[in-house]
Parts: sequence; structure tokens; C-alpha cells
Amino acid sequence: MLIACICLVISSPLWATEPAQPPAENNEAESFERSRRPAEKKGNILNIILDKAPELSTERGTLIIEAFLDNNSNSLWDDDEQSLKGQVSCVLDDIDYPIPAFIPALDYNARYKLSCQGNNHYQPTLSQKNVLVARRGQIIKLSIPCRSLAD
Repeated sequence: MLIACICLVISSPLWATEPAQPPAENNEAESFERSRRPAEKKGNILNIILDKAPELSTERGTLIIEAFLDNNSNSLWDDDEQSLKGQVSCVLDDIDYPIPAFIPALDYNARYKLSCQGNNHYQPTLSQKNVLVARRGQIIKLSIPCRSLAD
């Protein structure tokens, strides 16, 4: 009985097939050329959605900010003056950055207003500064002089 069922299952596709029909005669010549589709956009998903390639990171500016204790009030970072890590923070585009800070991807030819404030022990002598990214890929390094409030 099992052998009869297996034979029916194996041979059933032969009964279900339709006889092959001869190809219809056609007076038109067959064409083996590919149809041309419009060119597809290549690249990442941003290129497809926005239809514009994103700017490279080298085309944007970078801002590096450090703070130091200016003992002699000359606004220059001398060898004997210490770095103030974590004692000062600066706000750029409504984002508060603890100093030292590395701020990448600033727009080319854009002006930014930088405002800095200290904690209870140190205060920057420069509270606001305008920053301009004048060249593509420009790296701007700011050293902010600070004074001690204990003096």
C-alpha cells in the first residue's frame, strides 16, 4: 500500500502537465536587445532621499577649546601655568561643552557665538567670543585664559 502511494505521488506531476504547444508564428523579428531603464541613483540612502551628497568632514570646521589659569594676566599660556580640565564650560549652539572640548562639523563660512563660564573657583577672562570658520576644513584652537576667584 505504501509503495502504491509513493508511485502515485511521484507520477502525479506527469499527469498534471499540459502538452507543449508549438510556438506561434510571428512575422516580426525577435529582438535580443535589452530595454534601457533610466539611470538609477547610486550611493547611500541620503543621496537617494535628499538628492545631494552630504558634506565631507574635511569640508567642515573643527573647534578645539582649552582653558588655563593665567597667573600673570598676559592672556598667553606660559609653561608654568596649569590646565583647568573640567573647571570651565562653554556654550556653542545651545550645547554646553565641558572644557577641554573637541567640537567637529562646524559649517563652512558660518559664525558661531561662544560663551564660557567657570565654576566656583575659576572664571574666564574672556566670557564671549565669536568664531568664524573661514576656510574649509579649518581647525580652530582656542586657549581661554582664566583667573582664580580666591585671589
